[in-house]
Amino acid sequence: MDEHMKLHQFIDQAAAASWPFFAIATVVFGMRTISRIFFTEASVGWEDFIISISWFLDLVRMVTFQLALSATRKVNPFEPENLPNTVPNATFWSLFTDSWAFLSVTLPKVGVAFLLVRIFRPRPWVRATILSMAIGLFIVCVAGFIICFVQCNPVAGQWDPYKHPETKCWPRNVQIYYALVGSSSSAFLDLVFAVYPGFVIWRLQLPLWKKFSTIGFMGLGVAAFAFAVVKVSANTSLIGNPTLNELYTKALHIGLWNSIENDFVMVAACLPSVRPLFKACGVFTRTHFTASKPTRMNSSSDSQNSLKARSGHEAFDEHALEMAPRSMNQSIQVKHDISLERERVERDGPTFPSYNYEVR
Repeated sequence: MDEHMKLHQFIDQAAAASWPFFAIATVVFGMRTISRIFFTEASVGWEDFIISISWFLDLVRMVTFQLALSATRKVNPFEPENLPNTVPNATFWSLFTDSWAFLSVTLPKVGVAFLLVRIFRPRPWVRATILSMAIGLFIVCVAGFIICFVQCNPVAGQWDPYKHPETKCWPRNVQIYYALVGSSSSAFLDLVFAVYPGFVIWRLQLPLWKKFSTIGFMGLGVAAFAFAVVKVSANTSLIGNPTLNELYTKALHIGLWNSIENDFVMVAACLPSVRPLFKACGVFTRTHFTASKPTRMNSSSDSQNSLKARSGHEAFDEHALEMAPRSMNQSIQVKHDISLERERVERDGPTFPSYNYEVR
């Protein structure tokens, strides 16, 4: 009875912990999408398509994880007569959400790989190494997802043994060992993609605070690496022959760590591309504040307004905006003196008056 109560408590805790992380990942993904569409002039790249698909995979994983939590809550091992009605549903969703994480956790890393290659433009062999590691891991994990559903004959027998009592399956540890390999490789890739930008950025001629902030943005993969390590240890707990309550508890623990890792990977993949949106919002705030106060210097706000009028979807030129004077007590006076004199004389004709044009 204590195990059953602990399982129910964990279900409540898992739901309370997973949804906020997914909400944060969704907000950051939305900000990235807005930034890429409205505030970035760069063309759409492979990473944009991959990260968009990755968010959809994360959404499916989150919904199925909640279904697994809700279905497991209905399973009561102390009511054997109800097990044929409750066990299949709970087992299916637990299996599906843990298997789906093979795809939802690793595909964003392919997007991160394309993003790193696009930003840093490394040497050809470094580029090939980064892309091959990410794409290779995703292929391995696609195979792992397929193995989860072909290891039993019939397939439905692994979540509904009551209707399919003669089901034949591979040894259960085969799938667990495969998951351990995939999870370990995924954790290693999280660490590599978090550390690599730091080495590159540190050698650039940038202010120290910019180095630290950029490394911090792109180093969120370290947190994903930490959660991936915890997930690897959780996978090892499935080895053996656990009881029904132990099986559900451990499977849902893995689902929770999958959820948190997945959302951290999404945030790490999206956050570097959100910076143009932050800068545009800051520029709008400064422009509005400057225009609301009468000063002698209006060239900055006028230039920004003309820039916005020229194109509603183009990003502000950060370097041009930095040219505005820092102090409100300073002023810039520009005077153009242009004079044009023209006198037309016709042969044997009248002399036309001269025209003087002056612009000051």
